[in-house]
Amino acid sequence: MLFMGHLVIGLIIGFILYEFFHDRTIIVFVAIGSVLPDIIDKPLGHIIFGSTLDNGKIFFHSFIIVLMFFIAGLIVWRLYKSHSFIFVAVGVFLHQIVDMMWTQPVNWYYPFFGQYQAEAHADYFLNAIIAELTSVTEWIFFVALLAIAFLMYINTKQQKQMVEPDPHLLEKTSRFYSSILAIALFVLALSLMIIYLWDPFFSY
Repeated sequence: MLFMGHLVIGLIIGFILYEFFHDRTIIVFVAIGSVLPDIIDKPLGHIIFGSTLDNGKIFFHSFIIVLMFFIAGLIVWRLYKSHSFIFVAVGVFLHQIVDMMWTQPVNWYYPFFGQYQAEAHADYFLNAIIAELTSVTEWIFFVALLAIAFLMYINTKQQKQMVEPDPHLLEKTSRFYSSILAIALFVLALSLMIIYLWDPFFSY
């Protein structure tokens, strides 16, 4: 899946987790984790190790990194009562699931099955940019992200302008994020329909 798709799915899971924990920072941590593997592995695999691996699904696409983040998260939680690393780990694991990394067991279970699989990609980043710009679903995800960001900005601005604290603020905030979650799920469903029903008939 491309960048916007990973980010939107990370936000959706973040909104779902918000419904349980009522902490907006969770949305940010899961979203960061959902795009972190590509942000790190693509430059490493296709630039730093381009002559040997040329594979953008290496270190942060391996399951061991999820375990490392989770263990670090437990330590950070015990020492500082911060759940940041734990929910970043959730985002990273979500990215790996969406990428179906179990279909590449050598990379996902590294180092147990040997070295990372080498690949060959001509002009990877140019082709990746073209794919981003010409994908219908990526544009839908992008518009959805702009809409979500705008709604969250308006909601935050309204809360700051309140002179007196609203006793029903928690309930209103929960309804607000539930509404955004509903919109995001609709966008995700629409995008999946396009991917499987529309995209096969087009050559980008």
